[in-house]
Amino acid sequence: MRISTNEFLLGSVNDLLAQQQNVNLLNREIATGETMLDASSDPGGAGQVIGLANQIGTLSYDTANGQAAAQMLQTGVSALQQVTTLLDQLRQTATAAANGTTTPGDRQSYISSAQTLAQQLVQLANTQNANGSYLFAGTHSNAQAFTTQSNGQVVFNGDAGTNQVQIAPSLDIGSTISGQNVFMNVQAGTQGVAVSASGGNTGSAYALAQGITNISQVTAASLAGTQYDITFSAAGPGLEFQVTSGHGAPGSPGYIATEGVVASGSYTPGTALSFGGVQVQVTGTPAAGDSFAVQPGASTNVFQTVQDLISALNLPRNTPAESAQAQQALQNILTNLTGAQTSVLSAQATLGTSLAEIQSVQNQTSTQGANASTAMSNLQSANLPQVLANYSESLTALQAAQLAFAKVQNLSLFQDLTP
Repeated sequence: MRISTNEFLLGSVNDLLAQQQNVNLLNREIATGETMLDASSDPGGAGQVIGLANQIGTLSYDTANGQAAAQMLQTGVSALQQVTTLLDQLRQTATAAANGTTTPGDRQSYISSAQTLAQQLVQLANTQNANGSYLFAGTHSNAQAFTTQSNGQVVFNGDAGTNQVQIAPSLDIGSTISGQNVFMNVQAGTQGVAVSASGGNTGSAYALAQGITNISQVTAASLAGTQYDITFSAAGPGLEFQVTSGHGAPGSPGYIATEGVVASGSYTPGTALSFGGVQVQVTGTPAAGDSFAVQPGASTNVFQTVQDLISALNLPRNTPAESAQAQQALQNILTNLTGAQTSVLSAQATLGTSLAEIQSVQNQTSTQGANASTAMSNLQSANLPQVLANYSESLTALQAAQLAFAKVQNLSLFQDLTP
């Protein structure tokens, strides 16, 4: 096979161009510090880089979400800690007011304090984050969670939901908590068993639920809407008690004693009355005709408890019966404050658990992001010592090829002929 001079020269030129392209490529790798200058240089590696870049982007997005959620949760925890302090102050006020030695001037001072605390409580319940979202409004975080009506009642404007934020692939977490579960649906009385005195009582006694002896009975009564009515009647020199079970508020026209008498007997001062799975302790001396209503499954809200405290501080105490009514109200407030504190502490625990979960996930996300960045860097970064060696070798080969081509190009048979 004959190879013409043109074909030989063309092949040499193509070889020189290929070597020149290789030298240029190595030069660019040295300048940029990267081996993957475009997808065509390493299609497989480019695909891996794209996948790693997408992974890093997703992790960065989730990290930002987690940081925003953590900030909101921390704001919520701080607000609830302030609420706990406020409830402690209200408890101190109620305890001091329940002291029989308080004067009208003392109680007026307590009223002013309670009114101030009531305003602060609403402000805390309407806590906002840096973006203006209301932490305790549920999913309605763009609107004020609580508003005070003209009659002093506080109403909840949100819902029972929570805003969810993605902090990792297929993992969402609540960034808010509903104020309905923190401030509104609060157990009243002792473990949800509330006792109230009839307004017509003439004795000097007040009553409180001392404890629960049968939780299943109390739960069944709560679900059925059952309430109990304790009444006292004269029996010679002493008293007898009778407990009836029914529906509706005892003593009201709507009360129906559906189950009749559930407990009765001679009343022994200082002895707890047991019925329906609860124990009720009567303190003081009831009078014949006095009655107390017992409601299992009772609930209230924190704002109402503060208003009840203000109302109780305004009650007269001119007679033993009036003092007993005031004491009943204050003792009920103290038990309701216990329920409120339990509710707030439970909410704090929920937010704290979410914060801990975010921290744990973000630690994992940080590790995954660092690993992905390292892997992508390994795919893209050049091994400069090796690249420099390759460049030097390729450049030398190119220069030698260029010199050889130049000499061959100048060769001619006629140059060897002498005249």
